[in-house]
Amino acid sequence: MLVYMVRHGETYNNASAVFPLDDTELNENGLEQARETGKYLEQLYFDAVYSSPVLRVKQTLENMGIDRYITDNRLRDIGTGKLTGMKITEIESKDPAWYSTFQDGVENRYGVEKFSDLKKRVKEFIGSISGNGFKKVLIATHLEPIRGMYSLSTGVEGLPLTSLEISNCSISIFSVEGFDIELKGFNWLPLNNYPDRKNKSFN
Repeated sequence: MLVYMVRHGETYNNASAVFPLDDTELNENGLEQARETGKYLEQLYFDAVYSSPVLRVKQTLENMGIDRYITDNRLRDIGTGKLTGMKITEIESKDPAWYSTFQDGVENRYGVEKFSDLKKRVKEFIGSISGNGFKKVLIATHLEPIRGMYSLSTGVEGLPLTSLEISNCSISIFSVEGFDIELKGFNWLPLNNYPDRKNKSFN
């Protein structure tokens, strides 16, 4: 089974570097990103389309021209706890050591979900669909679940994941056979969607 994972388009919270609220919407750039990536995806046939239940992800699919999909809570972004709505620069300056290593999953300071727990739910979700006979599925989700899938497929843990760039509306592709997950393609974008700057924020 080939799994295409697409990150949602840019939101107002992304542009402001804020830990996102569930109801944050795509901005104009995010809407255009979704339309451009959608032009590529419309050439492919997917046996099923799955989505995080959060507004920004559903908006991304709908602006890609996809209006039939199944939502699943296991595809939500990492829970940001008390950091929700806070500027990312605030926590970077207040607690830089934690921010750079939270993906080690040692503790859930500030009520942030452990990255190890996020990986467990992503793996559980993939396991729940892998026996359905699908050849190709599309999953619309967030930054951290895609990082989690990358970690599951490569064994990369901790600090290297924090600096792993996954652009808005980029596509990453994984092959799933039984319990084996293999990375096939990563952070692909239509040429005119490549960003001028890196965005390493939660979202």
